[in-house]
Amino acid sequence: MSQLNLIPHIRKLLGELRPAEQKVAELVLDDVDFALHASITELAQRANVSEPSVTRFCRAVGTDGLRDFKVKLAQSLSGGLSYSQASIERDDTTATLVEKIFHTTISGIQQACDTIQTVELEAAIRAISSARRLIFLGVGSGSGLAIQDAMLRFLRLDIPTSAFADGHLQRLHAGLAEPGDVVFAISHAGRSPEVNDSIKIARKRGATTIALTNAGAPLVALVDIPVILHMPGTVDPNTPGVSRIVQLCVIDAISIGVSLRQDSVMLEKLRRAKAALHASPSPKEA
Repeated sequence: MSQLNLIPHIRKLLGELRPAEQKVAELVLDDVDFALHASITELAQRANVSEPSVTRFCRAVGTDGLRDFKVKLAQSLSGGLSYSQASIERDDTTATLVEKIFHTTISGIQQACDTIQTVELEAAIRAISSARRLIFLGVGSGSGLAIQDAMLRFLRLDIPTSAFADGHLQRLHAGLAEPGDVVFAISHAGRSPEVNDSIKIARKRGATTIALTNAGAPLVALVDIPVILHMPGTVDPNTPGVSRIVQLCVIDAISIGVSLRQDSVMLEKLRRAKAALHASPSPKEA
């Protein structure tokens, strides 16, 4: 069990557990952070089962009890088990270099998929679907790339969208935010003073605030809807960074979720827009 990530393991066992154990399993999968910090009494009450059922669940998934379960769950979330960061060495061959980068990226994406909470994703989708306008905030090469990609995706959904990586512009547009607007911050560490200050301003103005950030980041407590990732930071300059790839995957999931909520008229507009983007210029235009 020491080499197994608990989250996908619990999902795999879900159909084999007893009914009371299934309730505990579903609670863990729905709210990993609560499961990590709750007492056995709190877990039992929230899952509507007895305390012995919680203990039986812990043993059924291969741990020695609640304390051991929490230790292994924390290891899974911290990346100690499922997320492999392979440092690039000077004498690595090209084949080894490619293998390390792809393995690290795939491992990181899988961990994010296993640990992200769909409740928060659904809340973000609902908020953006009804937004008057959408403002993305981010700084740095990773988040700066993510907010530009996000802006283009939501513009294609006919949602007025902008993205700002400059701290002055972030504060300016946060100060102009109104109820009905959504201000969405993307930050791996969630410690950028410019982004965090702008989110505070936007929230005071009545805008709905969303953050895509890492577990334990200060930004989590500043927003209405935190979409939390469980990703370790880059170990050294020669270690492939995965957080920016995961951020793009999450933005894909949210934008597709929003598009699925749109009506047939809007979907037809999207098809026409896509056709226009892919249309080849005529010889005269070329």
